[in-house]
Amino acid sequence: MDLPVVGPSNRFLVPQRDRRWPHVLSSFLFLAVLVVGTLGLVGWPRLKSTSIHYELIGLRAQVRELEQRERQLMLELEGERNPQRLAQRAHALGLVPSAPAGLPATNVSEVVQ
Repeated sequence: MDLPVVGPSNRFLVPQRDRRWPHVLSSFLFLAVLVVGTLGLVGWPRLKSTSIHYELIGLRAQVRELEQRERQLMLELEGERNPQRLAQRAHALGLVPSAPAGLPATNVSEVVQ
């Protein structure tokens, strides 16, 4: 049973591809590239700055450690340069003091007491 159609009908329309889709697609891709490019230009320097900052923090910590090591080594060096320490090491090695200028050298047996 066929009922009469009241109003417009689509049965005479022929399906066709949308002619605007290449234009819409290219516009979308252009805007996407523009947004990604803008975010890259804004974000990359900030990311680089952050990585440099972290590297700088690490280097400052390393400098503090090296300065502390330098102070420790300077204290150790001053301890080794101490005249009493040098005299003890010389005596342990069997060295004897030299005679003053113009006086004859003494025997080793006379010096060691």
